Amino acid sequence: MGDRDLTYDVIVLGAGINGCGIALSLSEQGRRVLVLDKGVIGGGTSSKSSRLIHGGLRYLETMRFGLVREALQDRLELLRRYPELVGMRPFFLPIYKTSPRPAWMLWVGVKLYDVLAGWQNKYRSGFVKRAVFEKTFGALKQDGIVKVLKYYDGKTNDWALTRRVADDAKGLGGVFFEDVDVADIRWLETGFEVQVGDAVYRSQQLVNATGPWIDEVVTRYDLPARFQIRKISGIHIFIDGLLTPEPMFLQAHGKRIFFIIPEPENGQTMIGTTEREEGVGIDDVWVHDEDVDYLLREVNAYLKPDRQIRREDVMDASVGVRPLVANKEDPTDLSREYELDLHTRGETQLLNVFGGKLTTYLSLSRHVAKILHVK
Repeated sequence: MGDRDLTYDVIVLGAGINGCGIALSLSEQGRRVLVLDKGVIGGGTSSKSSRLIHGGLRYLETMRFGLVREALQDRLELLRRYPELVGMRPFFLPIYKTSPRPAWMLWVGVKLYDVLAGWQNKYRSGFVKRAVFEKTFGALKQDGIVKVLKYYDGKTNDWALTRRVADDAKGLGGVFFEDVDVADIRWLETGFEVQVGDAVYRSQQLVNATGPWIDEVVTRYDLPARFQIRKISGIHIFIDGLLTPEPMFLQAHGKRIFFIIPEPENGQTMIGTTEREEGVGIDDVWVHDEDVDYLLREVNAYLKPDRQIRREDVMDASVGVRPLVANKEDPTDLSREYELDLHTRGETQLLNVFGGKLTTYLSLSRHVAKILHVK
């Protein structure tokens, strides 16, 4: 293999959903792209999410209207682009007398959600008759319910979606290497040299899309960065069978929320998620017993006595880490949006991708393709 075979227009570090999406957007421009990952495509956080393609209903409470609208626009496009992988599902939200948010507030929220989804959105939210809800959701406690709301959001298989995006990029010439260790990254006046084993890959543009590993990558290879992340882990547990016929959005104590998401294609129910800040390296983040206990406690508070979930009913658990963006000057200033951190030396460019989520990989990828000028 000659030197010419080792030279690319852009090298992307990280084959999560953002790295794969960026590779596809750049490949659609005719760029020659190389993607490197220390694991497998989509094997990190991109395959350990809540598997939702959603705008983030709860983000309305903190008035992140731009983030929600962008995500809902991406949701619409993903429904068109990958109909076999992304589908709309009704989400039910029972509101109890003890719920931390009143019915009117949640009704306003789902109606605003409909508006932000745009005129092309054909899925409309509304109240559900108590009798219908009681008959359909037999596992849930009915006493104390004030109202029941129904709204719609997207559901996917996150890992399958990530690998499909990677396959689309490969179809346009994108090259992916999995299970590789990047020994060194050198930023020279002429461009980047990325060493993997005995091979040295060259490019004038480098994209660091390593998700929750980004701070570790910046430190290891001495790359400049204007931001850093706070690592927030999310735990999901899985039980056999379908606890509910449709997904549910429930309010936990302290205004937190969690989902019950039946997956008939897998014959299981997914329950999540938690939010805990991690102070260790990403590879050292594990499911803790207290995380499982928390989810069991919260879900059992809504289930009838004969439908309670026991610890031994939990067949599996997964943990993914969400990289929330923090400004280096004020680490407490967090954002659930993403930051594209561009550094330029002459004709060479380094772009760090901080944050982002499954649903908005489309918008993020297109923004990256616009920022990286064509050589």
